[in-house]
Amino acid sequence: MRQLPLKTVIPLLLVALTIASVQAQQTKEPAGFALPNDGVKAVTPAVKVEMELDEQRVLSWPFDVTRVFLADDTLVKLEPVTPSKLKLRAIKPGSTRVNVWGEDGVSQTYEILVNAPIAELQRVLEEEFTDTEISIRQIASSVILSGEVHEQNARENIESVARQFFPRVINNLKLIGKREVEPQPVKLQASIFELSHYDLKKNGLKWPLEASRRGEMQHQVLGATGEIAEFLQSAHDKNLLRKIATPEISTIEGRRAAFETGGQMPLVIAAGSNEGRVKLQQWGVRMQLLPTRLKNGKLRLGVQPRINQIDVTKTTKVDSVSLPGIRTHQHDLLIDLGEGESLMLYGMPMDRIIREKKDLPLLSDLPLLGESFYKTTRIDDKVELFIIIAPEQTAGEKIATTR
Repeated sequence: MRQLPLKTVIPLLLVALTIASVQAQQTKEPAGFALPNDGVKAVTPAVKVEMELDEQRVLSWPFDVTRVFLADDTLVKLEPVTPSKLKLRAIKPGSTRVNVWGEDGVSQTYEILVNAPIAELQRVLEEEFTDTEISIRQIASSVILSGEVHEQNARENIESVARQFFPRVINNLKLIGKREVEPQPVKLQASIFELSHYDLKKNGLKWPLEASRRGEMQHQVLGATGEIAEFLQSAHDKNLLRKIATPEISTIEGRRAAFETGGQMPLVIAAGSNEGRVKLQQWGVRMQLLPTRLKNGKLRLGVQPRINQIDVTKTTKVDSVSLPGIRTHQHDLLIDLGEGESLMLYGMPMDRIIREKKDLPLLSDLPLLGESFYKTTRIDDKVELFIIIAPEQTAGEKIATTR
């Protein structure tokens, strides 16, 4: 016999070893899938089992169960009752599979379908998609969605939610264009007040907003009740509130409106070391308002007030005439107001001098001449300027006006 060269023998041996190893791996059964000793004698068709959420059901067989396979234990829990009985408990909507084997080689497969209560799906859709009318109908283990939506994203989200309850969803939601919504009319009532600290002290009241003493415009949302509401009511009952102006603004949501109260006064502008020129300066309240109605019913109000106050503590002389100065407050805010709420702007106190005339004892009581006898007392007072804006939606007006 002719001997093969060594270079040829070694590759042949490696090929033979590889084939033997592959055959050994193919005959070895994977762990966890060992068949019964006698082999599989009968495999019956899969049985479909439909269950409601939290429902329990017992499966029984005429043989003792040796092995059980559950595809997804997050949907169904298995509990052994006897060697030939298992209890199923549905814990989550969805579908899974159960395989059962007996000692004699009999195998049985179950397709488990867990349905959620349709009333629960209806409740979730109503809470999450408040602006969409959705009709749902259950047919066997499927659910049909009907209705109209304005965005493809909403259509997909609704279907995704439904699949958390039912494995099969028939989406008949129609995608339509957004309806043009006519802007709703909005009515705003602005009230500008002055309030003297001297009058408050005489009547036993105290200004509740201490932060306003810093001289910076601030804001506060007022409700129908509360400390500030009670204070304002008490001041009104004692006739302490001096109403400067009450402009009414009628507009539509999304349209900017404005009002202005006050006048003009001469203001000195420096033109040199000892000279100056005079120009007219606006004083009073100027305010721009932009209302927007939100889906939750609140009114979002953009407010840009500018208040020019006459400041007698800053005077300038021009040709022996003293002209007061101007103090300016500006603010820019965005606030949401609910039903019964209003916006209060404050933090603009002014210094004012009060000269109070008091009668002199005996002399003031003289007939005819008594009125000429009195003394004058100077009182340094602080006056609070504040503005309250109260929204009120109107049903008929559609033209934006300011009056």
